[in-house]
Amino acid sequence: MRSRLTRSLFAAILLAISLANNLHAQTTASGGLTGVITDQSSAVVPNTTVEIRDEAKATTQTTKTDREGVYQFFFLAPGRYTLTAVHEGFQKERRAVQVLLGPPCTVNIRLEIAKPSSEITVRDDAPLIRAENTSIRSME
Repeated sequence: MRSRLTRSLFAAILLAISLANNLHAQTTASGGLTGVITDQSSAVVPNTTVEIRDEAKATTQTTKTDREGVYQFFFLAPGRYTLTAVHEGFQKERRAVQVLLGPPCTVNIRLEIAKPSSEITVRDDAPLIRAENTSIRSME
């Protein structure tokens, strides 16, 4: 009974070591990026669209933050990237990042509330008003 338990324990340890080696081997040829998106009050911002663009290859990947405001990109080739975070009601935030080999780098982003904008259009074809008969006539 004891030798059976010892063999089972040995097999479990061997399996755990082999899985750990496989996971480590996957990160030696690539890198990753992860982080948390927050607002000005440090509250997390879930469902934010996060895009990463590889500057060398001109390729992009997109993800959304989870309910804790966390985003993750894995298996990225080492190099320069542009990270963009967009959420309605906030200003778009862009960062230049360098992805390295190995475990994911962490880049946290704080979004600023969008500034209100208004647009006024002035047209020069307003109708003329004649004071003597108070009728409106277009100048066409």
